Amino acid sequence: MKEFFKNSFPYFKRHLPAIIFSMGCGMGLVFLTLITPQIVALLVDRVLTPLLGGEAGQTGSLFNFLVAGIPQNDFETIFLVLAGTLVGVALLVLLLSYGKWYVGHLVTLKAEGKLRSDAMRKIGEASGPLLSKYSSGDLILIATKDPSNVRDVYVHNAQFLLNGILYAVLAAVLLGQIHYTLLFLPIVGGGVCSLIVVFFNRRARTYYDNVWKDSSRLNTTVQESVYGARTVASFAREAERRVLFDADNRQLLKTNYGGVGLFAKRSLSTQIVRLFVFCGELALAVWLGLSHEITAGEFTAIMGYMGTLIWQLTSVLININNMQRNFVSARRLFGFLNDPDEVATQYGHTMPAMRPSISFGGVGVKSGEGCALKGVDLDLPYGKKLGVMGRTGSGKTLLCKLMQGMAECDEGEILLDGEPIHTYDREELTRRFSYAMQNVFLFSNTIAANIALYDPFAPEEKIARAGALAEVDEFARRFPDGYQTTVGEKGFGLSGGQKQRISIARALFKNAPILVFDDVTSALDLETERQVFKNLERECGDRTLVIVTHRATALKNCDEILFLDAGGIVERGSFQELMERGGNFAEIYERQSGEMVFEE
Repeated sequence: MKEFFKNSFPYFKRHLPAIIFSMGCGMGLVFLTLITPQIVALLVDRVLTPLLGGEAGQTGSLFNFLVAGIPQNDFETIFLVLAGTLVGVALLVLLLSYGKWYVGHLVTLKAEGKLRSDAMRKIGEASGPLLSKYSSGDLILIATKDPSNVRDVYVHNAQFLLNGILYAVLAAVLLGQIHYTLLFLPIVGGGVCSLIVVFFNRRARTYYDNVWKDSSRLNTTVQESVYGARTVASFAREAERRVLFDADNRQLLKTNYGGVGLFAKRSLSTQIVRLFVFCGELALAVWLGLSHEITAGEFTAIMGYMGTLIWQLTSVLININNMQRNFVSARRLFGFLNDPDEVATQYGHTMPAMRPSISFGGVGVKSGEGCALKGVDLDLPYGKKLGVMGRTGSGKTLLCKLMQGMAECDEGEILLDGEPIHTYDREELTRRFSYAMQNVFLFSNTIAANIALYDPFAPEEKIARAGALAEVDEFARRFPDGYQTTVGEKGFGLSGGQKQRISIARALFKNAPILVFDDVTSALDLETERQVFKNLERECGDRTLVIVTHRATALKNCDEILFLDAGGIVERGSFQELMERGGNFAEIYERQSGEMVFEE
């Protein structure tokens, strides 16, 4: 609990006055709940009992002063005074209830929103190594459900616990005022209930930990099944995905069934104790009444206190249970927020040049017992046109990510204008690159909005120009709404080639000094690809251009071409040099072009 408040209090500190006001309203409700039986007891003893033929009792009510100056037989006046007091109490209850719930929820929602924003900000800024420690299901829960559960501790759990404890203490005092023997059973029952709760709490924490893990796994499975629906359908593997979902679903159900059994046992145990206390207190109150130790009004007050006391004990137990769940959410949320991003902290605050040069010196990246990249030396002065080819898994995408600070090397060094890449501000570094990724991600928004991701308020002319360069015009203009056509989530409704063209347009729209295109024309037909690269050459100007592709014909105009194999550079040189060498690149080019290449 100490760790919870240490992490969460900074978010709720600024709202502390409102939270205290809300808690004050809750405490006021406790006092009003406690005094109501006192007024009812006085009403029974001074009005109902005499009217029914009995003798007016001298109750020990705290509100005797309300009727102290009224003649004992003036039942109408006594009734009006006491009934008016009850109406006043009822109105005050409504006012305090509104203050408690409205103010408490209103201000803590702001803190919840801040928690959610911080979680999303860290997800967005986190390095690859940090994000790899969490599944997508974990991150979804961290950014959505967990902040709400943390807020519940302040707006619900803490208040209910405070109010329940306050009520129990004051109710015990008032019961003792009526007759000291009435204290014994509630004290014993409360102690037994506390022991039961302590016994079950450790198991409850384990249960909520397991629910978190199972929910996270199920969320990941559902997300993959939804996003990969087309792939699954194209390979007719729906049955296998259902089996996987059913397995995860059954595991979550099994865990929840265990929780139901756990809480049912706890509830049954505490219900037995509370029933024992209530029945024993009822029997004792009847005996005291028959012994003329208490009046009829005091008997009514005792039953009022016991009924509410039982409800308050139940409320306390429910909130202790909910707090266990919320503490698990807090551990997950703040565990992520406080998880140090060692990669991100390595970067400095120097602004990169607007026309940066990049160099690799003996760069290597480990992968298991082998290497994803090894001994890579590369000079990429500003304005150079670099082509990269290689077999699948040879490290082409990793090379692109390394130069942008999106991945980290284990050996060698990466320099930007002669300085280590970590010297520079990480966010500013990414601004120097326009990166069209191999795996295209489109948002559920319009074609224009997906292109203008870098500047959502850009004029339509700029968006249309980028679209024209990437040959988006060819299909966008055929839609009734043109560039304002909404595409489905992850680009559902578009072909692979159409999504790739939007990705290229998005990179061109950013207009960064270094353009990186990572195999983003694989789904294009040859004619469209030819036109796109022709537009790129014209648009690129003196900017740096990195093209990763499986099509050798697309690299004819590059200043240098790298051919990677098993993480290392096995061939490098200009197009003409590689063709003259007759190695891997030349073989692929001849096979793809279907023509004989003649030496000059």
